[in-house]
Amino acid sequence: MMSTPSMAIKSHQVGRLLIGGGYKLNSGFEIPMIGMGCSRNIEKLDESVEAALKCGYRLFDTARIYNNEDILGASLKKHMTALSIPREDIFITTKVPITNDSAAESVDKYIEESLAKLQVSYLDLVLVHYPRDRDTGIDEAKEINELNRRLVYQKLEHYCDKGIIRSIGVSNYEVLHLFELFKYCRIPPAVNQIEYHPYCTKPQVVDVCRTNNIFVQAYSSLCWGNKDILQEDIVVKLSEKYNVPPQIVLLRFGVSSGVGIIPKSATPSHIEQNLCATAQLSFVPQELDELKKLDRNQQFCPNCYPWRVL
Repeated sequence: MMSTPSMAIKSHQVGRLLIGGGYKLNSGFEIPMIGMGCSRNIEKLDESVEAALKCGYRLFDTARIYNNEDILGASLKKHMTALSIPREDIFITTKVPITNDSAAESVDKYIEESLAKLQVSYLDLVLVHYPRDRDTGIDEAKEINELNRRLVYQKLEHYCDKGIIRSIGVSNYEVLHLFELFKYCRIPPAVNQIEYHPYCTKPQVVDVCRTNNIFVQAYSSLCWGNKDILQEDIVVKLSEKYNVPPQIVLLRFGVSSGVGIIPKSATPSHIEQNLCATAQLSFVPQELDELKKLDRNQQFCPNCYPWRVL
């Protein structure tokens, strides 16, 4: 039975009220539907975190390769203290890479360093960032890629058993990677984070995830600043009808599709708008269907081609 996101629901964990609603993961924990991505603008991250917390964000998404966990951790600690926000109200996601050299052992180092840098005793969600080693891996190296995916995921299961990680999942996993994972996982993935927007709806991946109660979370919801999508007739029409910027139409597309979003911005006014305007907007089913018709299987995240990875 799939959980259904709502506009604003109380968490079963701590009774908090989430702007934009939340989704109960298969791990039993709740993830906010709307969070803040932290992959860029490191020099303004502290300011962004403060603005985000003040307007109601409770999910912050980072990764080892972003090289900002220490900044994010310090910022969260400072501003959560100032705003009297308890740790239990915050959902922190990070991601670990697959490395061809000592794949399993590397995870121990990554988790220990993430805990220290983020200044927390547990991580809400840890994802396998990509289905192979991004630096030295080869798409066609099926045997080593499969082995490393298994070793890394099983190591995350170990930390989940210990309560150091509350939920585990994957990112950029295609259908073949998911079915491979189902064969050996003890703890099912709670999340699959993928590129998702009207130009790229990945229906087969989404269908497999939903059939197996895996929450789909989107990155690159704004198509890496692509201008064409902002000028699509249906996007312009909805922008004018609801008196919101076209970017908010794209963000709401994700939430209305039951997909979580993690937009990023370094501008406080945009940070607030990404959360509050998106949460307040809603589409009728026909409008959502029209947006889905824009799908052209076009991805924008650079150097990210998970469908090629064996």
